[in-house]
Amino acid sequence: MNRKILAVDLDDTTFDDNKDICKANLDALNAMLDAGHVLAVDTGRPIHVMKKLLKRFEVFDRENVYLLGYQGTVGTRATDDEVLFGHFLDNEAAIKLMTYSKNAGLTTIIFEFGQIYSFSLNADTDRYSEISKEPITVIESPEDLRGHNLTKMMVVNFEDHEKLFQFEEAHKAEMEDSFVSMFSNVAFLEYVGKDSSKGAGLTELASILDIDMQDTVACGDERNDISMVQAAGVGVAVANARDELKAVADYITVLDNNNGAVAEAINKFILNS
Repeated sequence: MNRKILAVDLDDTTFDDNKDICKANLDALNAMLDAGHVLAVDTGRPIHVMKKLLKRFEVFDRENVYLLGYQGTVGTRATDDEVLFGHFLDNEAAIKLMTYSKNAGLTTIIFEFGQIYSFSLNADTDRYSEISKEPITVIESPEDLRGHNLTKMMVVNFEDHEKLFQFEEAHKAEMEDSFVSMFSNVAFLEYVGKDSSKGAGLTELASILDIDMQDTVACGDERNDISMVQAAGVGVAVANARDELKAVADYITVLDNNNGAVAEAINKFILNS
C-alpha cells in the first residue's frame, strides 16, 4: 500500500453549512488515518484559529494530521506547535501594498503567526472577527509591521465586491513579482508570497514526508483551492464548488459538503484505490 496524503479545505468542503462535519466524513477520515494515510488541512485560516476550531473533533488530534495555514504558507503538526515550514511576505512590498489599501479606504487585515492586525475596527472587521472567532489588534500604520514575519494580507469588502476586483487590477502589474493574489471568497482578496499557495504547501509537506505527489488527493470548493487541486495527483472539486475549480478538477463529487463529499473522495481514491 502506498501511503497517501489527503489535503482538504475546511469551509464548504469538509465543513457543512453549519460549520459541523457530517458522520460520513468523520468516519472516512478516521478510517484513512487508521490505515496509515496522512491528513493535511490546507486552508486560508491562521494555524491558531484552526486549532481552536478543530479541537471539538477528535479526528484532528491524531498522529499524521497536519495543518497548512495562511493559504498553505505555514505548516505544522496538528498535535503541537512545531513549524515544519514557513514562507513569509516580502516586508517592503507588503508595507507598500498595505499603504495602497489603507489610502484607498479599504479594510485591510494582516496576518502574522498567532496575530491578526488591522488599521481600524469597522463593519468588515467585526464581521471577519465573528467568522474567525478571533480578536483583531489595531495598529496605526503599515510601518508598525516593519520587520515582522507576515504570512498573508487580506483586503476585505462584504458589501461592494467590485472594489476588490478593481484594487487587484490596479496594482497587479506592480505587485505580481512579489505576491500571488486570489479570492478565497467574493469578499476576501488575499495576498501571499510569490511562491506560496495551497498547492505549494501540499507539495512541501509531501516532500518532507517523502510521499510522491502522485499519491496525494486534494478536495476543495473555492478559487483559492485551484493550486491545491492542480498540484495533487488527484484533484477533487466537491459538488457545490465554484465552476472555476470544477473546470480544473480531475473529479467532481456527486455529494456536496453537507452530505459527505470528502468521504466520497476518500473511499474512491484512498481506501479503495
